[in-house]
Amino acid sequence: MTSTRAALAVFVVALWLGGLAMMHRRNANVSEAQQLAQVALRLQPETFYYTIERDGTQIGAASSALDTTANSLVSEEYFVGDYPSGKSLERTSARWQTRLTRGFRLNDLIIDIARPTRPFSIKAAIQEDTLLFIAGTRKNGGRPAAHYTFIPPLYTPSLAPVVFMLGGPHTVGRKQTLSVFDPTTRLVIRPELEIRAESLFTVVDSAAMDAAGDWSPAHRDTVRAWRIEGAPQGLTTWVDSEGRIVAARAGSLSAYRTAFEIAFKNAKAK
Repeated sequence: MTSTRAALAVFVVALWLGGLAMMHRRNANVSEAQQLAQVALRLQPETFYYTIERDGTQIGAASSALDTTANSLVSEEYFVGDYPSGKSLERTSARWQTRLTRGFRLNDLIIDIARPTRPFSIKAAIQEDTLLFIAGTRKNGGRPAAHYTFIPPLYTPSLAPVVFMLGGPHTVGRKQTLSVFDPTTRLVIRPELEIRAESLFTVVDSAAMDAAGDWSPAHRDTVRAWRIEGAPQGLTTWVDSEGRIVAARAGSLSAYRTAFEIAFKNAKAK
C-alpha cells in the first residue's frame, strides 16, 4: 500500500513538472504580435494630469490620456503654458494624438504646436509595417515629405514605456531596445530603455478649493514607480506598473502627476 501511494505521488509530481515545462515552452514561444496583443489587453484606459515646472516654478499643465474605441487605441498628450523660447517664455499649446491598432501597433499620429513664433505640425502614418511617412507642411517655412524605414514596432516617447513595463518583469537592470519617433528631429531612433531604480511616490489624486481661492490637495495616494533611463533628449522618467508617467525631468523642465484642478485651474488663474 505504501509503495502504491509513493508511486502515485511520484506520478502526480511528474505530471505537475511536465505541465510547468509545457507552460514555460508556450510562454517562451509567444510571438511578438501575441505579446503586443497581451499588452493591449492589460492596458487600462485612464487620463493623468501633470504640473509642468521650470527650475521649480510652474509654467504650465499637461495631460496624458489612453482610451479605447471599437477598432483602435488612442493616445493623446496635451500641454498648455508658457514654454521657454530662447531667454523668454512663449504662450504655447501643444496636442499630440496617436492612433494604434487593437494589437498595439502604431497607425498614425498628429502633432500640432501653436505659439506666436515657430508654430508647426506633423502628420505621419505607418505604411507597409516598416515605413513611416511624414507629410510635408507649409507652416514655419514648410518641410518636405519624408520616408523613414524602421525596425517594427514603432512607438512615441510616451508609449514606449507602456510597452516596456507591460511587456516584461519590473526588475531593476532589465533592458529593452525599441524604435521611437522623436518629433524634435523627425527621425526614428533606437534607444535602449533600462529600469534603474524602484521607489514609492506620494501623488495628489483629488483637490479642493482653499480659503484663498486656490486648489489645494484634498487626498494623496502612494504609487510604486520605476525609474527608466535611456529615453531621447536626456529624459529621465519615473513610471508606474503600466508605464504611465509619475514624474519626469529633462534639463530644467520637470513634470509631476497631480489632480486636474491643481494642474490646469491653478495655472489658468495665474
